[in-house]
Amino acid sequence: MKGDRNEHLKKELKDVASELKEVQIALKAYRERKRQNESANAEALVFVEKADKVIQRAENKEIILTEDQKNKIKNNLIKILNTLKNPKK
Repeated sequence: MKGDRNEHLKKELKDVASELKEVQIALKAYRERKRQNESANAEALVFVEKADKVIQRAENKEIILTEDQKNKIKNNLIKILNTLKNPKK
């Protein structure tokens, strides 16, 4: 029984790591577009969707995020949403 629980925890950790990596990849794509002065709206939306999914899982207690992880996601969401609201011309 203990082995089953450990395997479940390992799988859950792997799933969480994968989701956080997707969030990180989406953020990197957004930043790359912004650096190249290209439209980053599509990448911003991908990041927001992936971050929202992770946040929803955390709120539903399906995963546990550290305060640092929560703050990084939150801060990046705020920056991106502000950029979308006030694009530089």
